[in-house]
Amino acid sequence: MFFRASFRSIPILALIMLVFFISPESGAAAPGESSGKESVNESSSDSIGFGGRLMIVVSDKMGRLTGQLSEAAHGIFAVPELIQGLAVRARDPQNLLLWAEMAGKVALVLVAGFLAGWLARRLLSRTHRAVVDRKTDRLPIRLLLAAARTVLDILPVVAFGMVAYGVLPLTDPRYETRLVALMLINANVLARIVLVVSNVVLVPRAPSLRLLPVGDENAFYLYLWIRRAAGLAIYGYFILETALLMGMPGGLHLFLMKFLGFAITLMLVMLVMQNKNSVSKWLRQDRPPADEEVKAGKKPSRRWAIGSFTRRFADVWHIAAIIIVLGIYLTWLLEIEGGLAFLLSGFAWTAFVLALAGFLVRMIHRGVDRLFQVSHEIKTAFPGLEERANRYLPFVTHTLKAVVWVIAVFSILEAWGLGTLRWLFSPSGGYVVSELVILAVIIIGAFVLWEVVSMLIERSLTRETEKEFGSTRKLTLLPLLRNVVRITLGVIATMLVLSQIGINIGPLLAGAGVVGLAVGFGAQTLVRDVITGAFILLEDAISVGDWVTAGGFSGSVEGLNVRTVTLRDLSGTVHVIPFSQVTSVTNFNRGYGYALIDVSVAYRERYDEVVQALHEVAKELRQDETWGRYITGDLEVFGLNNLGDSAVEIRVRMKTLPMRQFGVRRAFLEKMKRMFDERGIEIPFPHRTVWFGVDKGGTAPPLYFAERNRKAITPPGDEPPEQ
Repeated sequence: MFFRASFRSIPILALIMLVFFISPESGAAAPGESSGKESVNESSSDSIGFGGRLMIVVSDKMGRLTGQLSEAAHGIFAVPELIQGLAVRARDPQNLLLWAEMAGKVALVLVAGFLAGWLARRLLSRTHRAVVDRKTDRLPIRLLLAAARTVLDILPVVAFGMVAYGVLPLTDPRYETRLVALMLINANVLARIVLVVSNVVLVPRAPSLRLLPVGDENAFYLYLWIRRAAGLAIYGYFILETALLMGMPGGLHLFLMKFLGFAITLMLVMLVMQNKNSVSKWLRQDRPPADEEVKAGKKPSRRWAIGSFTRRFADVWHIAAIIIVLGIYLTWLLEIEGGLAFLLSGFAWTAFVLALAGFLVRMIHRGVDRLFQVSHEIKTAFPGLEERANRYLPFVTHTLKAVVWVIAVFSILEAWGLGTLRWLFSPSGGYVVSELVILAVIIIGAFVLWEVVSMLIERSLTRETEKEFGSTRKLTLLPLLRNVVRITLGVIATMLVLSQIGINIGPLLAGAGVVGLAVGFGAQTLVRDVITGAFILLEDAISVGDWVTAGGFSGSVEGLNVRTVTLRDLSGTVHVIPFSQVTSVTNFNRGYGYALIDVSVAYRERYDEVVQALHEVAKELRQDETWGRYITGDLEVFGLNNLGDSAVEIRVRMKTLPMRQFGVRRAFLEKMKRMFDERGIEIPFPHRTVWFGVDKGGTAPPLYFAERNRKAITPPGDEPPEQ
C-alpha cells in the first residue's frame, strides 16, 4: 500500500543516476585541469544556476568521452597495419620458429598443470563422492559437508597453479612467452576459483548440500550463466592486458576493454530479463493475500505490509536490477574516480529514503484517520461535522503524502550530488518555499473559513428543520447566504493567489468592472429580476414552503434564488416565475390563517338553531386528535352575510396555524354536512319555477301528471276503452 509511489518512482531513479554520472561532484577533475579553472567554473556555475551547471558538466563529460572514442578510432584504424606487420613477420622462418617455441612452452606449462589437477581430482574422487552422497537435514553437518566439498574442489585448482607456476621457469621462457603463460595460468586459476565459489553456493550436482532454497533447474541455470560471464570477463581482461604489454595501441586497448564491459553488461541485462517472470513469481509466493485483513476489519499487520512490499517490488525488480547494472557500467565507462563507491552509497541512501518515506506515508494514513475521528459528544453537538471532516480526509492525506515524497525526492537528489538541499536553503530556495507557504496559508484559510461558515449555517438549518414550525425565512435565506459566501471566498482567494504568484490583478478587476457594466446595460431584465428578488427576499415576502399567488400562478414555493421563484401547483405543475413579473404577492403562510366558511341554509330554517349547530361542529372539530392542534381560536360568527335566491348565507371563521386553514375548512364542512343531515337542517339548492303560458282567453293549458301506477291522466272524452 504505502510502497506504491516508491516503486513507481524507480524509473525516475534511472534519470537521477544518469544525472549523477555527469554531476560535478561525482568524481575528480580530469587530468590536466588546473585549480584556477575549477574555481572559475565553480564561481560561474553559482552565477548561472543549476541548469547552467548541468549543461556545462554534460558538455565536459561528453567532450572527454568523445576524446576517448577518437583515440579508440585511431587504434582501430591501426589494426590493418598491425595485421600487415604480422603477415610480414610470418614470412620469416626465424619468427615462425620463435612462435612455435613460445606455443610449445606455453602448451607444456598448461598440460603439466592440467595433469596435476586431473591427478588431484582422481585421488580425491572417492572422498568427494562420499561427501556429495552424504544426506542430512541438520544444518551444522550440512555446513561442514559444504566446507569439505569446497576444500576438495579447490585442491585441484591449487595443484594446477602450483605445477604450472613450477614448470614455467624450467622452460626458460622469453619475456613474451612468460606473459602469455602467466596470463593463461592466472585466468584459468581465477575462473576456476569463481566456479568453485558458485558451486559452493548453488551446488547444482548435490542438492542435499545446497543451502539456498533453489531448485535443481535454477541452480544449473545460474551456474551456467556465472560460468559464461566469469569466463568472458576473466579471460577477456587478461588477454587484453597481455596484448597491451606486448605492444597493442593504448586507444585500441581502451576501446576493446570498454567493449568487453559492454558485452558483460549486456549479458547481465539478458539474464535479468530472462528471469523477470520467475523471480516475480517467487517474490509473490507465500505472501498474505492483499487486503484480506483490511476487509476483515483488522488493522494491517507487519506481515501484511511486508507482503505488500514484495508484491509491488515483484513488478519492478528487473527495472531496479537493470538500473544498477547500467549504473556500474557507466561509472566504469566514464572512469569516475570513486564513482563505484559513490554509486553504491547513492543507491543505499535512495533505498533508505524510499523505505523511510513509505513508513511515513503509512503513519500518515493512520494518523490522519485518528485525527479526523470525532467523539460522540461532538457528534451530538454538531451532527454533520464528521461527514464534513471526512470530505477533506483524502485531500489532507494526499497533500501530506505529496510533501513526504517531495522531501524524499530532494533528499535523493542531494544523495546523488545535485545540491538540492543547498539550493533549498539558499535565498532563491527560501523565497520559493516562502511563496509556497503563503499560497498554502491562503488556500487553507479560505477552506477553513468556508467550513466554519458552512457549519454554522448547516447547524442553524438543522435546528430549524427539526422544529415542527421552523422559520421559513431562515430556511430560505441561509442557503442563499451560503452560496454568496462560497462565491465571495472563491473570488477573493483566487485573486490573492494570482497576486501572490506575480500576476497583476488590476487589469482583471478593471476588465471585470467593464464586463459588469456591459452586462448591466445588456441585461436590464436580468438586473430587474435580481433587484426585485433581493427586495422580496429581504422583506421576507416569500419563503420556501409557502403557498402563494404570484405572477398569476398559485402554488407551493419549492425554490428561491435572486432571480426567480419556483411554484408547484395542486396538479403538480412547476412554474418558474421571474421576479420582474411579480407585481404583487399573496402569501397564505404568514403568522396565522383563517378557515373562512359561508354556510347556506334554507329560508325555512331557524337562524339560532343553525348557529348552535355550527358551534357544536367547531367544538367537535377542536376536540379532534388530528385537527384540534391546528386550531388556535374559537368559532367566530359574523351573522347573516347574504340573502340569496334560494338560501340564507351565514359567515363563520376559525383561526388556525399558517397553511392549515385549507385542511381545517375541509374538515369543518365534512362534519357540518353530517350534523345538518342528522338534525334535518336543509342545505338548499337553487329552485326553478316553470311557467306554461296562457291562451288569448287567459286560460292556461292543462298540465298532465302521472299516477303512482304510472297511468297517464287524460282529458275527459279521451279515456281509453276498458279491456
